[in-house]
Order: sequence, then structure tokens, then C-alpha cells
Amino acid sequence: MATSEAQESPYPSTLKKNLKNRHLLMISLGGSIGTGLFIGIAAPLSTVGPLGTIIAYFLAGSIMLSTMLCLGELSCAFPHAGSFQHYALMFIPHPIWSYTIGWLYWLSWVLSMAADLTAAAMIAHQAFPAFPIYLFSLLILIVITSVHLTSVQAFGESEYWFSTIKVLAIIAFICVGIYLLHQQYSQTHVLPTFKTERGWFPNGFFAIFICMTIVTYSFQGIELIGNAAGEAQSPQSVLPKIITGVAFRIILFYILAIAVLALVYPYGTVHSEISPFVWVFNQAGIKFASYMMLFVIFCAAISAANSAIYASSRMLWSMAQDNLAPKYFSVVNQRGVPTKGILFIAIIALVSLFSKYIAAEKLYLYLVAGTGQVGCFAWIIIAWCQYRFRKGVNCGKYSKDMIKFKSPLFPWLAFISIIMNIVIIVGVWFGESGHFILLSEIILIAIILISYFFYKKINITISHN
Repeated sequence: MATSEAQESPYPSTLKKNLKNRHLLMISLGGSIGTGLFIGIAAPLSTVGPLGTIIAYFLAGSIMLSTMLCLGELSCAFPHAGSFQHYALMFIPHPIWSYTIGWLYWLSWVLSMAADLTAAAMIAHQAFPAFPIYLFSLLILIVITSVHLTSVQAFGESEYWFSTIKVLAIIAFICVGIYLLHQQYSQTHVLPTFKTERGWFPNGFFAIFICMTIVTYSFQGIELIGNAAGEAQSPQSVLPKIITGVAFRIILFYILAIAVLALVYPYGTVHSEISPFVWVFNQAGIKFASYMMLFVIFCAAISAANSAIYASSRMLWSMAQDNLAPKYFSVVNQRGVPTKGILFIAIIALVSLFSKYIAAEKLYLYLVAGTGQVGCFAWIIIAWCQYRFRKGVNCGKYSKDMIKFKSPLFPWLAFISIIMNIVIIVGVWFGESGHFILLSEIILIAIILISYFFYKKINITISHN
């Protein structure tokens, strides 16, 4: 819903539909397989134990599935690069919701990008210790920014191959893990269980909800398919198959990989490897494979940063189109690329260079903690918009023909998604550093709300002049 200002602009402001179906498939499949799984998995394993970790990922995966079904219905009816930010403007009465989730989500992707740049630089530093981590971050940032400035097809192609590498790596890991379990059983005739010396749940069952931010962070990114729908060649025909199929495959990949990891990775294990996945390959005696796993995690981090710059630049473009951000960011070049937004985001992502002053591992965890909660809020908005859209269809406000893909179990699926995401957000406030996270969120939301009224006042003044 572009304003008249955007329509009168002499500069183009329309994105080009250059993403192919295979790009959409791998973007959605690989979008949520990132450093949150490969590196972040260590935190819940040590906090809630093997069984608690599996339950946490199953819960997060189920919430992700319900959210994706809601998003699928909206994306097929209204393919738009702004995705749920634009839907919030359409279906939620006050534009302040669209403004708030748009800027929160945009900021979360920028911070996520910085986190993934830091993770990739940490891995590259292991191979080339003479080269500082912050310089690796800068180099990687320059490369992926150049890819995005080329065309959306360049992003789609790069993400296609990154996602392929990640999926193949998880399949290989599952096979190696099963081999280790078979070998252990052959030698001892005893299979390991998920029970630890301190019971099934070392820190109590409710500790699962406290660590859910890191767990849901692992799945966040799959909603990127909603943004990509706006630049896809035939979203209505391919999205329903992709969303249902990919959601189930991701849950299968995650749960199976984590179950295998939990069985072969003893609770309380202390190691120097960057990821438990690397530790497993080393235990199998496949030294070359462990180096390959490091390469995979490196690719996963770059892929996640690659997705982050895409999602944040399209969110910024959409908000500019909807008059919720400066019109400056709605302009695209002849190839349909929002270059100004991409460059602006790349400059902010330079926060990853703080690894020169803060330990890279701590910087990564700080940045991840700052983005996980926003993803849950975004999922709430998606479910809320789908509920209001379907209610509008049932009341005759919208034509039934607009539903190209029908989300099941209305309205219960949307309700479950909203309630569970609220539980996750609140649960984190009772964990370690929970008070700090809550205070940070209150301050950030307050700043965004104040900026909304300030921005609205400026727009009114400009329009009167």
C-alpha cells in the first residue's frame, strides 16, 4: 500500500520477481538451519539435559509449524516482501502495531546478522589464528553485501547452495551418530539413555521454558519465506507445498539430529570444540569430517547473515512503502534492488567489529539473546493477522476465493501459536539475566513507541507544508 508520494517519485520502487521455485524451497528449508542449531545447541543441553532439550525443540518446532501454516495462508492471499509487517497494517486496527513489529523485527535481523558474522569469524579465526576475528567479520560483511547489491537472484542462488550444504551435513551427522550408537552397543550391549545423574531434568522441568529463547532462535528465519513470496515468480502455486513439506522436514531434521546428539554426547561434557557436532565427528575418529563440519558451520553462519541482510532490507523497503520509514529506503535500482537499505543495514551490522573489545563468544550470546524474543513477537503477529483475515472471510469482508491455501483448525491453531509464544517470552524473564532482558525490551519498545509519535508528527508537518 504505497502512498501517493511513492507513486509520484521519479525513481523506481518496485522489487522484481526473480526468485525461482528452487530458491524458495532451499531458502525456507535452510533459513532456520543456522548457528542456533550448530553452536547454540550446547546451552540447552547443559541447562535442561538431553530429554529437556528434545522436548524444548519439539515444542518450538510445533509452534513454528502452526505459525508457518498461518503465514502460508496470508502469503498465498497477499504475496508481499514486507510479509507480516504489511499484514499487520492491513488487519490490525492501529498502524502502531505494524510500525512496532516492523522496526523490532528489522533490528533483530540486523543484530542477528552481527551475531552470525561473529560466529563465522570465530570459525575462520580457528583456521587462520593470525588474522583477527573483527577483520574476518568485516571481510565477510563486504562479500555478502556485494552479493545483495547485485540482484535478488544472486542472493537466491547463493542461499540455495548454502542451504544444500547445511541439509547434507545434518544427514551425514545423523548417519555418523547412528554408527557411533551401534558401535557402542556392539561393545557394551548397553544403549545410552536421556537420563542424567541428576534425573531426567537436571534443573527441573520448568527450566525448559526458561531456555526457550535460544531454542526458538534456532527455528526463527523460516518466516523469511513470507518475505521471499513478494519476489517469487509463482508464489500461489509453490508456497503451499513448500510450507507444509518444509515445516515437517525441519522438525524431523532437528528432532532426529538432536536425539542422536543427546545420546552420543554425555551430559556435562566439557570440550574445546566450537560445537558439539564437531565433538561427535572427532569421537567417531573422522578427523577430516570434523574439519568439514567446521566448514559447514562456517557456511551456516554466512548463510544466516546472508538471509538477515535480505530480510531486514526488504522489511525496511516495505515500511518505507507503507510510510512507516523514510521514503528514501523505498527506492530500488534498475535491477529491483533496494541498495540504500542494504548499505544502511551493512553499516549498522558493523557492531560485529566489537569482537575486538568483547570476547567473541560473549558477543555472540548477547546478540542472540537480543533477537530471540523479537522472533516470538513476530510469530504472534502472524497468527493474529491470520485470525483476523479468516474472520474477515467468514464475515464476508473478504472473498473466499482469496484463500489459495487454507490453514487447518481455525481458530485454534492461531490461538495456540499466540499463547505458546507469550509463554516463551514470559518464561525467559525468569531465567538467568531475565530481569536484564525484560528491562532491555521495555526500554527498546518505549523508544520505538516514542519514535512512532515523533515520526507521525514530522509527517503531518511535512504534508501541511
